[in-house]
Amino acid sequence: MLTILVKLFKALNSEQSPGQLAGAVSLAAIIGVTPLLSLHNVLVILLVLWFRVNLTMFIVAWPLFTVLGLILSQPAESIGLTILQAQSLVPMWESFYNTVVGRWSNFYHAGVIGSLVIALGLAIVLFPISNRAVSLYRDKWLEKVEQYRIVKLLKASKFWQVYQSLSN
Repeated sequence: MLTILVKLFKALNSEQSPGQLAGAVSLAAIIGVTPLLSLHNVLVILLVLWFRVNLTMFIVAWPLFTVLGLILSQPAESIGLTILQAQSLVPMWESFYNTVVGRWSNFYHAGVIGSLVIALGLAIVLFPISNRAVSLYRDKWLEKVEQYRIVKLLKASKFWQVYQSLSN
């Protein structure tokens, strides 16, 4: 647990841009909220590697969004059912399902398509918020956080020694 926290602080204090850290959070939201064994998650993993987002932030945020995905499973099912049963979209879904990619995508399951819609909306909202949060942390909060007594105690502990060994 301490090593995960150390890696998270290392990521926040790293030289990577806030956009790379925000991208990791946004892509973790997509892969966490949607069912894991879906074709679109392969695309998300490729995007993680292509854009070189911070893998530590991605791995830390993923389980948090998985819990959120479990909480949002019922609304996702309802949204997906609405999307799949919309009369104007039925011909599109039928022709899409008749392709190989359509069958592999699992979009014919209401939970998959509904959770993807929620995850995409969440990712779009989270990117600027987390980008701004990382920038604020680095500009204003980092110096203030270092002044807290608990941080000073942590720096004197084994936690800080692990952090220093990992940062070198």
